[in-house]
Amino acid sequence: MKYTTRGFRAVHAETITEAAFTFAGRAARKRYGRRGHCRSCTPGAYAQDGRRAEFSAFIGYTTGRNETTGHNITFTVWRG
Repeated sequence: MKYTTRGFRAVHAETITEAAFTFAGRAARKRYGRRGHCRSCTPGAYAQDGRRAEFSAFIGYTTGRNETTGHNITFTVWRG
């Protein structure tokens, strides 16, 4: 399936959650450069028909062993 979100190219993924992880990773690299990554990505509100879902993700970069500096983002992913 093809999924989209604002600010990034569409992606093909098996699930909307997989697409959300991809978009969060892109946001991390855009903000923090090559070191940026997504630590967690969780769904929040979603449409019952499965065409859209809102996600919260923690993006940042590693600053030490088991330590990441960054911030939370929220975004919506659409199927189609």
